[in-house]
Amino acid sequence: MNDHIVFLREFLARFEETGSAVPSSRWAAQALTRPIKKLPHPKQILEVGPGTGVVTERALRDMSEKDHFTICEINPRFMQALKEKLADNPDYIRHKERVKFFEGPVQRLEESIKFDVIICAIPFTNLKVQIVEEIFTKLSKLSHEKTLVTFFEYIGLRKLGRIASLKERRDRLTQIDDFFSELFSHYHRDVERVWLNLTPIKVYTLKSKIAA
Repeated sequence: MNDHIVFLREFLARFEETGSAVPSSRWAAQALTRPIKKLPHPKQILEVGPGTGVVTERALRDMSEKDHFTICEINPRFMQALKEKLADNPDYIRHKERVKFFEGPVQRLEESIKFDVIICAIPFTNLKVQIVEEIFTKLSKLSHEKTLVTFFEYIGLRKLGRIASLKERRDRLTQIDDFFSELFSHYHRDVERVWLNLTPIKVYTLKSKIAA
């Protein structure tokens, strides 16, 4: 099924988990996966929230023959569509023995592996702050001091939401603002703006200050 159709269907059915009616652009995917090329091999790579796989395909393209890749997706329809899409992808076929799929929330992922790169495409501004906190707590447990974590948000969406939304949403976005302010105080942060996306985004790359 066409990626855009799958995304639109899941956006209408599960807005909080999907966040967008269309997949990310290839430029967004390139920004989110940039750490894969920055760090030496071998690497353990985790992608959280791959959707229909635009970012996944880029990650597979940039992986080396020594890297391992874990893909975590909470939405079973996205996971099914992703596996079908990757079945004949030459980069997936090349790395297949080193790719694992986990269907469910990242909070349930085993902590036996510490990942070097974590790519997170979860729509945090749609979630309750308690869920956002749970996810980042889990990502911390899945990291070591040199792990690079990437995630994105739509440019201006939090600010606009605090101005134009109902009180309940304004309060939730304020709580999320406060959470990210505290989070960023513990990490070195790089920000890349991607304008060539249907809705422009900021891509954040976090690195623990301990590693500096």
